Amino acid sequence: MINFRALASIRRLSFWALATLGLPLLSSLLLASYYLQQVSTQGQQTAFMSAQVASASKRLDDALLDLERSTRQFRVLADDSRLQLYQSQRQRVAQTLTSYQQHTEDASLLEILEQLQQQLQLLTQQMAESESLQRDQLDHLFIGFAELSEQFDLASQALIEQLAADLQDTSQRAQQRLLLSMISLPFALAAAVLLVFFVTRPLQQLRPQIARLKSGEFEQAIQVSGATEVMAIADALDDMRLRLLSLEQQKTTFIRHISHELKTPLAAIREGNELLYDNSAGPLNAQQQEITEILRESSLRLQQLIEALLDFNLLLDMPGEQSHRSVELSALVEKVVANHRLSLSSQGLSYQLAFNEPAVMANQEQLRVIIDNLLSNAIKFSPPGGVISLGSFVEQGTVSLYIDDQGEGISEELQQRIFQPFVQGQVAKDPRLKGSGLGLTIAKELVERQHASLRYQRLADGSRFIVEGLKGGQLDEN
Repeated sequence: MINFRALASIRRLSFWALATLGLPLLSSLLLASYYLQQVSTQGQQTAFMSAQVASASKRLDDALLDLERSTRQFRVLADDSRLQLYQSQRQRVAQTLTSYQQHTEDASLLEILEQLQQQLQLLTQQMAESESLQRDQLDHLFIGFAELSEQFDLASQALIEQLAADLQDTSQRAQQRLLLSMISLPFALAAAVLLVFFVTRPLQQLRPQIARLKSGEFEQAIQVSGATEVMAIADALDDMRLRLLSLEQQKTTFIRHISHELKTPLAAIREGNELLYDNSAGPLNAQQQEITEILRESSLRLQQLIEALLDFNLLLDMPGEQSHRSVELSALVEKVVANHRLSLSSQGLSYQLAFNEPAVMANQEQLRVIIDNLLSNAIKFSPPGGVISLGSFVEQGTVSLYIDDQGEGISEELQQRIFQPFVQGQVAKDPRLKGSGLGLTIAKELVERQHASLRYQRLADGSRFIVEGLKGGQLDEN
């Protein structure tokens, strides 16, 4: 079996395919053109010769008939005008016979024309001795002319039939040769199919492996078999995978180390500040108490940011598509909303659910974090007494999940950056709900791991975040 992996490159495959496809097709076209030209030329020649032979036969018959008429008239009337007419007709017949002998190559016709020449010479000799020419001799001469003319007609018809038969044979031979040349076309088609297969198969193998890279799965090596160019691309992608894996590991290690290094002194700072805040080290005046309050809130804020970074890192390390399964949307959203009931109640917010699709295929924990972060964002920027709407709809065969709020919305300038880390919009309605600036970044990253997309839409009375491209799923009856 041919080792295409070792021998085949796209350039080489293209060259051999061109040779395999082009040469048979070109040969077939050239043969077809040659045979059709041959049939056309012979057909034209046959038609011309047939018309020429038929015309010659008729003209010879007419000339002999006129010669006989003028000869008999001269024998009866014996005047000079009839003699001139006879001589004119005799010369016409002689010229006709000479012309036919020069333009025909058929042996039977040449033989008949030679006999007619001899018969014409005999007539000329006997007419020169007009006194001895009897009527019965004249009849005998023209009977000979009539028999030879009939033989000429039959030979002409036979020649026409022979030309037609030759044309038919040529056409049949051309058809047979064309059919033989067409036999190569299936092989050319097979070569084209093989070329397409050996070029597209490795590309199809690359597609799911590139999708794994996109979703952050760097553990599995990229391997394909096929053309050398595609294998070179696969090797480059695998090198990129190893580089990304190394960077991912370095990032994870760095975040863990820096978080640990920050949490240890931060814990000491918070503990010392709490001792000062509680007056354990002695009473404080009002200004000192205010400073310890600021330190307390800032250290707590810093601790929350560090924990958010750790949570972000853990979420990125979660498995992707391997753990996708059918997730019931309404039940999952109810659980997320239950975790935010205190925040909803404190601002007098209400919510509405409108799920047209019961379930989707997704990673349940990642989808929960997505909904949680988007709902937290909606709560932060909703006015007191506002309504938050959560729902889904089906569009172009995929499921879209949306969360609406009745806040002031996001400016056009900020819309381009809201999914970047630590980017925050306007101040939340409740300062206690101030976030870390990572919620939308985490949500977008996890949405992309579901092979979906997250986008923002400005509404007339608020904002909408839409998760698009989720796959529909069936509810688990258990």
